[in-house]
Amino acid sequence: MSAAAATHRPPASHTTLRGHVRRAAGRDHNPLCRPIDRTYSRLVASAVLMALASFVLGVVAALLVHHVETADARDVARDRHVVTAVTTGAAQSVDPRAGLAREQAPARWTYPVGPEAGSVPVPAGTPAGTAVAVGLNGAGLPVDAPRSGELIVADAVLVGLGTVLVLALGADGWFALCRHRLDRRAERGWESAWEQVEPRWSGRR
Repeated sequence: MSAAAATHRPPASHTTLRGHVRRAAGRDHNPLCRPIDRTYSRLVASAVLMALASFVLGVVAALLVHHVETADARDVARDRHVVTAVTTGAAQSVDPRAGLAREQAPARWTYPVGPEAGSVPVPAGTPAGTAVAVGLNGAGLPVDAPRSGELIVADAVLVGLGTVLVLALGADGWFALCRHRLDRRAERGWESAWEQVEPRWSGRR
């Protein structure tokens, strides 16, 4: 591009969102409005709609996770029966990974069905012969307690925020790519127009 063309490039517009919406809908009758300006306004309006859609989908995802996990927790609680078991051995770590260590111990209990013996979660350092509460399912097998409402809400919030973030980043990348292409197109159009106008404007023939 020539120095003169760069000097006389039109200044960037500061159209409001309302102005972009009017222009995208074809209600801006400004004679200086170029087709590429309308295309850019449609791009801006589409980006706003995508941002709103990202938020809505994030809320939907969060509500769906909350609904599913709440139903699962309700099913576990309905099928879970708490009995008293007695440990027959010392507690041992079953998951040595940092921050995820859990202690279990062999224990026996009385229940109409099931093996009436197995490994159950216990506090760290629990000795043999300790009475502990154990949750059993309908088959008499040990099961974990249902997830608490706080954990379910935390999962839902994390999924919702993650959904919004991923969709928003995708929309932002799409907007940046489309805007770059429009800028390139506008630049080529301006250079072409300047090549026709500059000789008459400068007095050259």
